[in-house]
Amino acid sequence: MQKKVIIGRFQHETNSFCSKPGDETMFRNLCFDVGDCILKNQKGVGSEIGAFIDVFETRDDIVLLPTVDFVANPTGPVTGDVFDYALREILSAIEKNAPVDGVLLALHGAMVAVGHPDGEGDLLEEIRTAVGADVPIIVSLDLHSNTTKKMAENATALIPYECYPHTDTYKTGLRAAHMMQDTLDGKIHPQMAFRLVPYLLPLFPSEEPEMKCIYDKTAEMKKTKGVLFPGFCHGFFAADIEEMGMGITIVTDGDRPLAEEMADELFIFISERTPTLKRTFPTLDEVLEKALSSHKPLVIADASDNPGAGAFSDSTHILREILKRGIRNTILATIVDPESVTKCEAAGVGSTVRLALGGKSDPLLSGGPLDVTAYVKMISDGKYVAKAKIAPGEIIKHGKTAVVEIEENTVLIASIPRQPWDTEVFYSHGIRPEEHKIIITKSAVHYRAAYGEITDRLEAVALPGIANPVPDGYPFQNWK
Repeated sequence: MQKKVIIGRFQHETNSFCSKPGDETMFRNLCFDVGDCILKNQKGVGSEIGAFIDVFETRDDIVLLPTVDFVANPTGPVTGDVFDYALREILSAIEKNAPVDGVLLALHGAMVAVGHPDGEGDLLEEIRTAVGADVPIIVSLDLHSNTTKKMAENATALIPYECYPHTDTYKTGLRAAHMMQDTLDGKIHPQMAFRLVPYLLPLFPSEEPEMKCIYDKTAEMKKTKGVLFPGFCHGFFAADIEEMGMGITIVTDGDRPLAEEMADELFIFISERTPTLKRTFPTLDEVLEKALSSHKPLVIADASDNPGAGAFSDSTHILREILKRGIRNTILATIVDPESVTKCEAAGVGSTVRLALGGKSDPLLSGGPLDVTAYVKMISDGKYVAKAKIAPGEIIKHGKTAVVEIEENTVLIASIPRQPWDTEVFYSHGIRPEEHKIIITKSAVHYRAAYGEITDRLEAVALPGIANPVPDGYPFQNWK
């Protein structure tokens, strides 16, 4: 008799300080699939679900039952109708195929939905009630999960990424799927312990020394007999929920006391190092001076306007300074301004058009619109296939996009906020980034994976914006 495994993906990193809701339109901009089409659409993609499919496709005795594949760019809280739709589809599949033998999900861990501040916790609680106490529920998580007590109580195992930039999404999916497979085959019996370090960590690359020492510690823990996976999450402070911080999930093979012991050990190890877990950023003036000191390209990451953390991606601070200084040979991806895209399209390729560019979301934080004369070089659908190590094969959508030239600087004006972490955003528009003096991208850390292959001169700046990469100054309402 075939064993039945429910699979699904429901991922949203919520910035509670963003005024734009995570509604159905936002999900449809990225991924909003239901049912069997998920298997077709994710086959061969470097995602967690792509990994689930690859692990089980040769098993005739195990059938995957796809439910939802909902992914949206970070925004404000997910609307109640989207959350209820996802939960309803998953519970319906469980009921229709009861009894099921396992639930394998790709979640984020920092989703806040209307009426559900602990989005994944509430989701897993409902699923656990539906399948019963003995059915394994194994979940892959984003490294920025705000892992909560409710999540840990209702999941059998929580398996987070280990890399930031997230170059290991597929690997994490494989790890979760193999754990499910071995559990169903009776080879292992996962037990998990959870701890929360109540510290708000800045957005930290995992290879920085402050983070690397923690991952060196978990690497040592993996060598302990009986340990299946020692998980560590950075947390995501912009979600502004009560249970924010760095989450620890130690999964062992049937040995709960060992899991508890190692969770305590890692908790102490991390807690002792929180005074060192700070990040500082150079000023924009300092970074621009560096740009002029070498012939190698300099990448400037506008971390506070990163749409990958819920920002609108329309700030004009850096471009304004570039134009003020008369700097040339700069490229920028992206300024989100649908109104300007429409004007460029109406003017036509080869035309010159006056624009009030960007800065419309919040004039105080975003810098306000720039009054510029732009030469329209291209109008595109803003769609390309990711080629970098983060989710290779994924279709990236920026919406209708205009490529314009402003005083010998090239700017991609997009209609949809999406983090341009892949250099393919430029290549797909006929631009070779390595040939330019300055490359500006709206990102915090993910850009390092692809842009680091072009140059080793990578600088992030923390300017005004709703996605500031450090927690200082956020007007928290719920975190205590």
